[in-house]
Formats: sequence, structure tokens, C-alpha cells
Amino acid sequence: MQRALAVALGVAVVAAPWLIGAVVPRQQRYIVHVLIFTALFAALALSYDLVVGHVGSLSLAHPAFFGIGAYTAGILATAARWPFAADLAAAVLAAAVVAALVGVPLFRLAEHAFAVGTLGLGLVAWIVANNWVEVTRGPLCITGIPKPALGPLAITTLPAYYWLVLTALIGVVALYRGLTTFRLGRAFHAVRDNEPLAGAAGIDPLKYRLLAFTVGAAIAGGVGALYAHYLSVMCPEEMTIGLTVNLLVIVFLGGVGSLRGVLIGAVLFTALPEILRVAPTWRLVIYGALLLLVVVRSPEGIESLLRRATGARAR
Repeated sequence: MQRALAVALGVAVVAAPWLIGAVVPRQQRYIVHVLIFTALFAALALSYDLVVGHVGSLSLAHPAFFGIGAYTAGILATAARWPFAADLAAAVLAAAVVAALVGVPLFRLAEHAFAVGTLGLGLVAWIVANNWVEVTRGPLCITGIPKPALGPLAITTLPAYYWLVLTALIGVVALYRGLTTFRLGRAFHAVRDNEPLAGAAGIDPLKYRLLAFTVGAAIAGGVGALYAHYLSVMCPEEMTIGLTVNLLVIVFLGGVGSLRGVLIGAVLFTALPEILRVAPTWRLVIYGALLLLVVVRSPEGIESLLRRATGARAR
């Protein structure tokens, strides 16, 4: 039964643009646009959860890696005329290299100092993007970023971009599961739960924290590239501390360290405010009240509610 439901849900997700076009054709563009943002935020939140949820390091630098990827792709696509696949790879690599370089000294810091250090990195990245006008165009933004093209296939329609982003999200989910399960996942959790004991067992905490930090940054850079190509513009305002707050809400709302919880958190964070537009005056009040209700009823996130409900049915 559960497998049949999972298959049906997967088919519905893949066929979403067609189903929406058949049911509400006038709203298709808007709804598919929301779904694209949902997939982008889900992939970005999963990359963030690798660091926060699985190795237990509160990083506030994710907007920097997102911005590095977005600006790398935007600059290479507009100024150097690189093809989409090449600038996407460069965006992933640039974010990963920066994370690896800054991660070594940052992870030498204590827990709270590490958070402050990553916050400083995010602020420095925003200042550079805002003031290095010759390269980033500063407040004028990088504009005219072309739509992606994979060989002869140009991705110019919203459904096509939805399927591209959905494919990227599936790849991120597969990578996330591969990193957080099996032996590598157990090493991550050992470092998170008891770092001295992990070190005594022969697990190098710095190595595994740096691995999660670098892979998370690489994914964030790739998501930034997809984001820039989708909107065709990249501005410094897209990489402020507000993005970190959004990611924290998604991760802690859904459930830290949970694949299913983070995906549900991303859906609620992006889709629910749009649904509540039917009550524009009270939209944010209702949304805030719902978030508060979840936090009060289940401090560990929606994932813990689902586990309790599954356990109750099993009994």
C-alpha cells in the first residue's frame, strides 16, 4: 500500500505541470513557478542540513556559497558566454573550493565562535558582491543571464525548467541519502553526538565536518546557478542573512537531520504562504501562528509528529 502511494505521488510530482494545466489552466504559470521555487529551496535546505543536522555545526555562511555559485554562473554565462553545463560545473567547484579553504581555520574555532565566523564570511561575501561593481555590477545586478540549454535542447518554458530543477532535486536527495546513511552517515552522527568519543574511536572530526561543509557548499553553489539562470538576474540582496533565517526555519520546522522532514518543511515554507494569499490581510499572521503551533506542539519538527503518528498506528 505504501509503495503504491509512493509511486502515485512520484507520478503526480513528475506530471504536475500537465495536471495543473488540465485543472487550472489560467493559474498554471504561477503554480509551476511556485513549484520551481519549492524544489530550489528544498535542495538548498538539504545541503544546509548536511552541516547543521548531521555534523551539528551551526553555519551561517550558506548565503555566501549560494551567491558564489549564482555569480560565478551569471558572470561566465554573460561575460564569457560559457554554456550552461560548464558554468554550472564552475559554480559548484567555486563554492566547494571556497568552503574547503575557509573551513579548515573555521572548524578550529569553538562552537559559538564558528557560528560567528561563518556569519562574518556571509557578510564579507555580500559586501564584495555589493561593492565590486566592475565584476558583479553591484546594486545594478547582473542581468541578461540566458536560459539554460543542454546541447540542442533549450530550456525556455516553465514546465521544462520545472523538470530540470526536479531532476537536480532528485540528484541532491540521492547524494544526501548516500552521505547520511551507511558508514559515512554513522561517522557524521558520531562527530555530532560526541566529538571526543568519536576522536577516541579513530574518527577525525575535522575531516568529516569539513566534508559535510564542502559538499553542502557545492550543492548550494549549484542551486545558486540554477536560481540565477531561472530568474535571468542576480543581485546582492539574494545572499543576505535573511536567506539563512529562511533555511533555519525550513530545517527546524521539518525536522533537523531528516530527509522527509526537510522536504516537508520546504513545501510548507514556500507553498503555504502562497495558498494563504486568499486572506491577504491575515496571511502572515496565520502563517506565523501555524509555525508557532508546530514549534510548541513538536519542538523537534514535523518529522517527530509523523513518527509518533506512525508509531501510534503500529500499536
